[in-house]
Amino acid sequence: MDKEQLWQTALGELEVTLSKANFTTWFKSTFVVSDENNLVIVGVPNSFAQEWLKNKYHNQIFIILKKFRPHLEEIKYKICSTAPPQVNNIDITNILTNKEVKDDKKTDSQNGCFNLNPNYIFDTFVVGNSNRLAHAASMAVSDKPGKKYNPLFIYGGVGLGKTHLIQAIGNEIKKRNPKAKITYAPCEHFANDFVDAIQNKRIDNFKKKYRNSDVLLIDDIQFLSGKEGTQEEFFHTFNALQQGNRQVILTSDRVPQAIGELSGRLSSRFSGGMVADIKQPDFETRAAILKAKSQEKSLNLGDNVIEYIAQNVCSNIRELEGSLNKIRTHLELYNAEPTLELVTQILEPFLSTNRNEYITASKILKTIANFYGIKMEELIGKKRNKELVYPRQISMYLLRHELNYSYPRIGKELGGKDHTTIIHGRDKIEKELARNENLQREMSVIKEKLYI
Repeated sequence: MDKEQLWQTALGELEVTLSKANFTTWFKSTFVVSDENNLVIVGVPNSFAQEWLKNKYHNQIFIILKKFRPHLEEIKYKICSTAPPQVNNIDITNILTNKEVKDDKKTDSQNGCFNLNPNYIFDTFVVGNSNRLAHAASMAVSDKPGKKYNPLFIYGGVGLGKTHLIQAIGNEIKKRNPKAKITYAPCEHFANDFVDAIQNKRIDNFKKKYRNSDVLLIDDIQFLSGKEGTQEEFFHTFNALQQGNRQVILTSDRVPQAIGELSGRLSSRFSGGMVADIKQPDFETRAAILKAKSQEKSLNLGDNVIEYIAQNVCSNIRELEGSLNKIRTHLELYNAEPTLELVTQILEPFLSTNRNEYITASKILKTIANFYGIKMEELIGKKRNKELVYPRQISMYLLRHELNYSYPRIGKELGGKDHTTIIHGRDKIEKELARNENLQREMSVIKEKLYI
């Protein structure tokens, strides 16, 4: 496997663990410059991407590359203007991913569409108990945009189909009214657009781009957290669209009230229309998704194989598709048949990986602090404000259940808390989890963030 094939293989694995928006934004123009002497140098288009990959995705990239380069010791990120080279020997992109990824990068500027994936339509969205409300609301909005459920706010964990659903709305509206101006953007793109507009004195162009939309679709709106200037601009954009009876659709990994450092007026507006959640799919939905996805990928899998995958890959749709990609890669490379025995062998390393291997107390605490929009010092400090005690008790619970830490050790990690305080906090969260659906969803999202 040469350096081009190595990077395309790595991208294939990264694509199924990241949101479409993040994958396209940060990995679209990357490639391997050099792969020698236990050092891999990754080419990136600018300093922003260089810092982002180094600080946010480095560990994930290292773990993936290490599987194919066991002696790998270091990864560096180098700014390069050269376009990424093409793979000539094996078209590994077609093996690891399908036409969706290519289509996802298309832009329809004539209709104001940014990155609307034509494969994201209602016909390809598998409906189950976990997403029925969100799907019904989305269908209603596409039928009467701006008149029903405005805004529509869809929330749920990583890889559960939020992006598919909101882009399906955009594609359906575009199909019914080709002249409609539909603008889709990840929240990070909106924020970067705003900063760029200020720096280059193009704020009027920015306002025209977003405020003249008939339908505005914003993915991962939780990234507005802490960005006061961007929140102010989005507030006025939101008002301009709503006052003109134009549709706003947002996705997030949590309910509006749980987005830390979000202004109260935005939170109330996000909650003012329809708020619908998408939960983890149940067994029947997972099996249906696997059948649909395997047909898309021309994989002829028996019912026993589908059942095995559905029983063992439970967290989200992206991991289900990742499992199919792994199977497809192996079958095409080795010209094999997808027997249950072979599929078990292919997925066993993936399923049996020690989840705690890459989880530390520090990562748990940072993840919880980021999720609830508080500082690390506040989380482990002595203040007993309600907004601090709750995340602190969740930290106690996760340190106990995910890392099996002793109560004194948990107390030490949390700034010297007494072990009786730790026991009380853990017990309280355990009892709440048994009856509080909001906490169950929050816990699910936090765990997903820990293990991606």
